[in-house]
Amino acid sequence: MTYDEIKKLVSENNKSTDFSNEFVICLIWKESGFDPLVKNTASSATGLMQMTKGAVDMVNKCTPPGIHFEHDEMTDAAKNIQCGTLYLDIAKNSMAGVDISFGTGKGYSKSIKACESCLRSDSAHPMTALHKIHK
Repeated sequence: MTYDEIKKLVSENNKSTDFSNEFVICLIWKESGFDPLVKNTASSATGLMQMTKGAVDMVNKCTPPGIHFEHDEMTDAAKNIQCGTLYLDIAKNSMAGVDISFGTGKGYSKSIKACESCLRSDSAHPMTALHKIHK
């Protein structure tokens, strides 16, 4: 998918009250390179935000009745973003004030936050910001 397509999808589907659209776009780029069909062969991570079965289950347990996702829906870009952004809020809130740490190793969340700042300051050239964290 293109940056503009992802930007529109995130704008329409970001359910987070804690994470900006720019943060989510950077996370999606880092996780999937904007490929909604990507699947990790070593885990159940699937789709734009690489949602695992455990993460989808956690969202379903922590959201009100009527909000429900299936892991096999995670290649649907809109549902993946909805579920993924709900998951980000749940993970952050369960950490009770501790800076959220997620991803694959030390510095992962810092690189997403740095990308978010760069994306906000240079909105005319978004791919420049994104390529700094994932080529």
